[in-house]
Amino acid sequence: MQRFQKHAERWHRVGEIMREFQPLVKNVEFDRAETLVVRALSILESGTDPQAEQRLRKFRRQADETHYIILPVPEAGHLHGGNVEAFEKGILRTKQQLGQVADPTKHNWGFHLMLPAWRFDPEHLFNPNASKQIMSRSIEGAIDVALRHDVAVYITIENLEWENRPDLWNFSDESRPGYDPDNTQNVEWMDWDGAPHPHRYRDWGRPEQMPPVICYNSPTVRREVSRLAQNVIGPAITAGIKKLADANKQHLFAGVTVGAEPALPNYSVIDKVNPRIAEKMQRDGVPRRRLGYNALTNLGYSKVNPPADFAEALAKVNQDYISLWANHLAKAGVPSSRMYSHVAAGAGVIGSPGVEFTNAPISIAFAESCRPGWTSYPVGPLQNDFGLLYEALAEHGNPPWASTEATPSGFGPEGVPMREYLQRHFDFGASVVVFNTGATEPDFAGRLHHAVWGEDAILAYRQFISSQK
Repeated sequence: MQRFQKHAERWHRVGEIMREFQPLVKNVEFDRAETLVVRALSILESGTDPQAEQRLRKFRRQADETHYIILPVPEAGHLHGGNVEAFEKGILRTKQQLGQVADPTKHNWGFHLMLPAWRFDPEHLFNPNASKQIMSRSIEGAIDVALRHDVAVYITIENLEWENRPDLWNFSDESRPGYDPDNTQNVEWMDWDGAPHPHRYRDWGRPEQMPPVICYNSPTVRREVSRLAQNVIGPAITAGIKKLADANKQHLFAGVTVGAEPALPNYSVIDKVNPRIAEKMQRDGVPRRRLGYNALTNLGYSKVNPPADFAEALAKVNQDYISLWANHLAKAGVPSSRMYSHVAAGAGVIGSPGVEFTNAPISIAFAESCRPGWTSYPVGPLQNDFGLLYEALAEHGNPPWASTEATPSGFGPEGVPMREYLQRHFDFGASVVVFNTGATEPDFAGRLHHAVWGEDAILAYRQFISSQK
């Protein structure tokens, strides 16, 4: 069985590598395709990757700033309701698990605060009983806990979930709140004639139907983003940073994720990217078409003047949505050196089915007013190493970067030991690793939880925070 497992791992690894072969041939990149085959044969025959060590060695470096591991303390949600005491119980439990931090200005751990930007908008609360101060109260409570316990705080601004804004997206149902036929201007279209697509779909363990995809450059959407980022969220974060600085604890602010894997879905290829979503769309009677025509129309393109490269034009729209949020947060005083983008790296390789679907290549992480950040699950082209990320970073001057969504387990039973996983980040210029355990399917959520909170992970965290190098 051990021999079989050893060979099975090789076959799986080669299978993942060879998924890139057909797209390269299709793009007439025969030299790269041949190199891929040679690499795959070497792994099958010897179990070693001839490219890995030599290819990666030149990228090794460490960011000259505090390194953070950010953990999903389950009780963090209590901060939204103002229950700081309940959250502190989770912090005390985690401190006991991890042990003493040697030097929090060099290596520290922190907790993760999620802020759903649209849903926590004080003018359009998702829950009418929620406090209009939910955003500022959550941040203030997080900062106070960070100061009392000398742990870092990291904030994610989620900016895709807008189910509470039917006043922006309900263009079709007169019987429901927010109905306005002109809302077609705020959602994505599936053709040049302005036909709005009815839903966005996601799969965090099971396929789900969501409100329509946001038109990222709609004038109304841009105005709302400006208000939220510059007048609501940004000032609250800036006040928290100042409070830390006044206590000479500015190193306890680990950063902010700006966004949540922006995408302009091409549902015409969903069958080969996610058959489960394809099946649900078919059951729902929803067209499987390319989206993005509204955003392209706003940029001056049309049926008679289409972009020369649809994928490139839509990638720029995705990138501009990141920049829009980061620029307005920066205007409110949030340091660009503490903001990170959030792009799905495993689905961002040019020529892959994933990027054909999302139109969000790895390169869009290099947006304005923020540092690059990626989901860095060890899957697909990132399974064996993060060379593709290191290469992209080198092309952009090697800025510090973050894993804005991390787990060593990937999507299946295979994974990477936590110590090695941390090294893939911090030994190659990363400043922050933000771990994730959220999923809607119980088995998947269980695997994520074990990967982040298992014995192997805790040992690696303890070694990390006890280091003074």
